[in-house]
Amino acid sequence: MALSRLFAGAVVSVTLLAAVPPALAQNDGAGKSDWRLTLGAGTMMAPSYLGSDDYDVSALPLLDLRYADRVFLSTRDGLGANLLRDGNLSAGPVLKYRFGRDQDDDDALRGLGDVDPAGEAGAFVKYSVAKLSMGAELRQGFGGHEAVIGEFWLNRRFDLTEKLDFNIGPKLTLASGDFTETYFGIDASQAARSGYRRYDADGMFVSYGLNAALGYKLTRQVRLGAFAGIEQIGGDAADSPIVDQAGSATQARFGLTLSYSWIW
Repeated sequence: MALSRLFAGAVVSVTLLAAVPPALAQNDGAGKSDWRLTLGAGTMMAPSYLGSDDYDVSALPLLDLRYADRVFLSTRDGLGANLLRDGNLSAGPVLKYRFGRDQDDDDALRGLGDVDPAGEAGAFVKYSVAKLSMGAELRQGFGGHEAVIGEFWLNRRFDLTEKLDFNIGPKLTLASGDFTETYFGIDASQAARSGYRRYDADGMFVSYGLNAALGYKLTRQVRLGAFAGIEQIGGDAADSPIVDQAGSATQARFGLTLSYSWIW
């Protein structure tokens, strides 16, 4: 269950993003190639659920597979393709998976029932110039929730030395009412079982935050990374009893990773 708790907030965090900031999923090999695969592992400290004030330390798997910078599959970016490429602009479809939430993940969730896993299908657009990049995603959920989710982010890369780089940038997450109601609302039966008051959460504002990552190339193929993120839950989500009463609207996460990349 620890792994599902980590990825449950991936889309609305902070990246958790698949919980891996952009700097840690990059490949720094020279030359062009058709295939690029990065595998790795790490550890991360993160809230036990989105809105919790309890933190867990868990293992973090890393996967990033790309073909000719056209098709990608990764724990951070999901499954997608760059169908439109025009200079610094790229866009295409994307599919992501959101793990479910188990009421046994945290004492504060007892009586609320489980939230099923969800798929999220949509599109992304990204614009990059020099070491600055910005992007947005719009996705429709199915399964565990049926909300429309919008994510907007900005990232700036700094090459501190030949081997050391630093990435930092803000992120904003919005969603339709079904998302906040699913993860932060409490209906009459849940209120009776849990002891919380009944609460309707239908606002579109979810969170805003800042992510940072530090990467160090041990060799051309081996990369050591550290990342941190801070996020503030807002709107109706922040006023939910599982946040305001039993948790915290301020969410932080920290982690270390080690990865190896192949290019062919």
